[in-house]
Amino acid sequence: MFTGIIEELGKIKKKTRIEEGYRFRVKGNKTVKKLKVSASISINGVCHTVIEKKGSEFEFISMHETLKKTNLGTLEVNNEVNLENSLRLGGEIGGHFVQGHVDDTGIITGIKQVKSKISSKKESENWEFRIKVHKKHRKFIINVGSVAVDGVSLTVARVYPVKGNFFDIMVAIIPFTYQVTNFHNYKIGTKVNLEFDFLGKYVLNLFEKK
Repeated sequence: MFTGIIEELGKIKKKTRIEEGYRFRVKGNKTVKKLKVSASISINGVCHTVIEKKGSEFEFISMHETLKKTNLGTLEVNNEVNLENSLRLGGEIGGHFVQGHVDDTGIITGIKQVKSKISSKKESENWEFRIKVHKKHRKFIINVGSVAVDGVSLTVARVYPVKGNFFDIMVAIIPFTYQVTNFHNYKIGTKVNLEFDFLGKYVLNLFEKK
């Protein structure tokens, strides 16, 4: 279990194709200090088990099924990834409950820098990101509801109408989040991991069975 509050950006140091999928080596700092072999860690919002740790680097294996549902297969050496250690009992929940079980991927379709209303050179600027999502997930999205994008806990700022098989959502990013996550690397067409609020999914499942 995670909270969607990214602790740091890690960097892919090695990617090896194996029979099961890919074996990755990631370099970090803050998160790696807390890690132990067999511990869980979120990489771009996907829960994985640490199979090896040495110094400031750790390794994990991403299986074929996970690669099909996430953007991890597209990662290359030197790419940045969002890292978060698993939630500890009594820890602060700053975002929302995130399981690390990605539902699907979305595509970045729009990036807009929002100018500050305060005229000051020190005032930072916010960002808006528009993401294309398959229509089968529409029931899991509500205005001002929670969604995890590459493991980042965010609030849905706007939901656009369904067109064909897809619809778009918009999320707003403050300057701090923009800098400390891989959002600053996104471009139009970037594939991102999406996990919808699992509490909402359970509620829907309960009512759909009645």
